[in-house]
Amino acid sequence: MSTEAVRSPFREQAVQHHIRGSVRGDVLHITPGLMSVVLWLVLAIMACAIAFVCTAQVTAYADGPAVVLLENRRDVTATRAGVVAEINTRIGAKVKEGDVLMRLYSATEAAELASLERELSDQLVLMMRNPTDRAARDALLALRTRRDVAQTAVERSVLRAPISGEVSDLRARPGQMVDAGAPLLALQAEPRGARVTALLAGPERPRLRPGMPMRLHIDGFERSSVQLTIERVDEQVLGPPEAIRALGVELNGALEVKGPVVLVHARVSDDSFKSRGVSYRLHHGMPAKAEVPVDRESLLYAWMPGLGEALSDVF
Repeated sequence: MSTEAVRSPFREQAVQHHIRGSVRGDVLHITPGLMSVVLWLVLAIMACAIAFVCTAQVTAYADGPAVVLLENRRDVTATRAGVVAEINTRIGAKVKEGDVLMRLYSATEAAELASLERELSDQLVLMMRNPTDRAARDALLALRTRRDVAQTAVERSVLRAPISGEVSDLRARPGQMVDAGAPLLALQAEPRGARVTALLAGPERPRLRPGMPMRLHIDGFERSSVQLTIERVDEQVLGPPEAIRALGVELNGALEVKGPVVLVHARVSDDSFKSRGVSYRLHHGMPAKAEVPVDRESLLYAWMPGLGEALSDVF
């Protein structure tokens, strides 16, 4: 057999590396005891993971926008269209029931009253000239009736405090034109309380009931979780326009509502909340987000929804 036919089992590069005396490696030594410990540790971790997946519960929430509404608060609205002629109060002022808050002016009603006063005066002169004139007496009575109606209409321009309290909101200025029914100011009476109305998804209505917990997060304040209890749930599911209308005209545009919703009501035990350890006061119309836990299911079923259906069909 020739020398060329005999080939070395080692690569030439390995032989040259060995001849140069480079750094030598060593055989990997694996301790059997360490392998046993690692094996049991891996098995224990897998067992804990399987147990966690099978026993852990996932909570489903019904969430949606919410708004804070102060109790014992009364809006004063314009009884008719007109111009704000006079404002007799200011924000923070204490008023009593019946106090004059504002006066409106309507040129049409004022002119009509002035015209009736002149006609009544002229008719009274005619009546005094001829007291036996029955037609003049009837005309005088008719004018007095019309004058009283006109005076009542003008009296409606005087806005008085419906309750005793503090002026918390003022939305008018002298010379401003207002429409009938427009909110002009608000009064806050004691005791000062607050409630929350949440607009939750309409399909969740069958799962919602009084007594369930509600978690409230005030918009713009981190870590401002407020724990509440549902006091009342409306029966009817409403569309966005109807839901906003049910909250009040002054909140139109304050909340973004998408799809059908149901109104859920809760009471706040205190009219304040905390954010990062600092206490703040709740104000009327503050937006928030509400969350209500409505269902719990196994983490395993949440990962594999088809597994729960398959097992329910078998058992």
